[in-house]
Order: sequence, then C-alpha cells, then structure tokens
Amino acid sequence: MSRAKERERRRNNLNHMKAAVVFAATVAIIGGVFYWINKSKQDSLNSITMCPVLGPKGHIVLLIDTTDPFTFTQKEAFLSLMRDVIQRRTPEGYLLSIFVLGADYKEHAKPIAELCNPGTGLGKSEWTADLKNLRSQYENKFVAPITKQAELLIGTQPAKASPIFEMVQLVGINAFELHAINGDRRLIIVSDMLHNTTEYSMYAGQPDFPTFSSSNYGRRSQSTLNGIDVELHYLMNSPRLQERPNVLFWEAYFDKAKARLVAVNPLAG
Repeated sequence: MSRAKERERRRNNLNHMKAAVVFAATVAIIGGVFYWINKSKQDSLNSITMCPVLGPKGHIVLLIDTTDPFTFTQKEAFLSLMRDVIQRRTPEGYLLSIFVLGADYKEHAKPIAELCNPGTGLGKSEWTADLKNLRSQYENKFVAPITKQAELLIGTQPAKASPIFEMVQLVGINAFELHAINGDRRLIIVSDMLHNTTEYSMYAGQPDFPTFSSSNYGRRSQSTLNGIDVELHYLMNSPRLQERPNVLFWEAYFDKAKARLVAVNPLAG
C-alpha cells in the first residue's frame, strides 16, 4: 500500500472515530434532556391539590363517624390517629381524602378535604431543590389544612341515624372509582360500626350477614371496593353490640365487596 493511501486510510479511521464520539455525545445529551424533562414532570405538582401532575401514587380515604359525640378520651385518641395518618402513613405523592359520616348521607357525598402529600424534601439534595420551601409547602398546604378539617369533625350532638352502608358506597364511588389510582388504596373508618337507619338497625340485636345480604335492602346497599384494604377503628359506644358478631358481619360485608379487612382496633375511650 502506498504511503498516500495509508495516510488516507488513517484519516478516514480518525474521521469515523470522531463521528462515533459526536454521535455518542449527542445521544447522551438527548437522553439527559429527556430524563430531566420526565423527572421534571414527575416532580411537578398540581398547585391546588398538591398531587403529582402525572397522578397520585396511592390513595388513602378516611371516613369519620360524627353521629355520636366523642368523649374526651376518644377525641384525644382520634386526633392522635389523625396525626399518625397525616404525617406518617400518607407517603409522598399519595392522595388523602376525608369523608364525613353524618345522619344525612346525601349531605356528605363528597369529601370535605382532598389533598396529596407534596413531600417534605427528605432525600432531596439542597443543590437541586429548595428544601426550606418544600418543608413549608408540606406544612402549610397539606398538614395544616387536613388537620384543621379533622379537628372540626368531632361531633357534639347525637344524631338519629348512622347510614354506614350508604357512606361506604359513596366513598367507593366518589373516591376510589373517581380517581381510579393504580397504587396502594386503603379505607380507614372511625366509627362504632353500628349502622342505624329506618331500613336496618344494628341496635335491634346482633347482626347476621347472610340474612342481611339476602334482603332487598342488603342487596341495594352492597358496596364494590375491588382490591381496597380496609381498617376499622371502633368507637366503643355500645360494647355489648360491638363484640365478635359485629366484626364478623363487617368482615363478610367487605369480603363480598371484594375488599380486605386488614385491621380492627378499638379507639381508646
């Protein structure tokens, strides 16, 4: 091979190497741009709901029974539970919805509060995030408004009805079905779990689910809660009526709703 051809071959090889380096660098830059665009979308929040713009990562719903006044101890236990749910059990990016169980379920069909945990900034770098602003946003736009609503829920006057079935149905429709979140979903109920309406009252005696579910009212009031984890926090207002048969009734009810009763706890007081 002549020296001229050898020089040309080397020059071509060098040009190919340069082109390969430029191509690799271009791909890396484009990939980095797409990564940061996607990361920016993931970190972006709706300014009203504080939820990720790509949608909440999970959903926790609180249903609070206000049809009976809380005792002093129940009030303290309830507020402690609320602090735990708000500050420790609702992960960043999860939606927290609060519903009221009152005498007239039609008045409480929608949540009184519904916000996502925007995150405290924990785990983020001070070089890429305003940690002080993130903490302030978490405290002022999530913890404070949710806590304020929770404190207003404690009933002072007994109600004549406690439509638990109807409210569970509405929670299924206006929370879980409406948002249809692909992630962890949990329903937390704080109640004496003693349904009481003109159609059906658990104050009449220990409930029997097979008999109830085969009745017209039972079929009409059955909920659908596919894949939802349910936990009950009992307000022990009538212990004689809140024994094992009552728990078994609700376990069967949620099982038929395709949900899972994962925890049953008495609230102190």
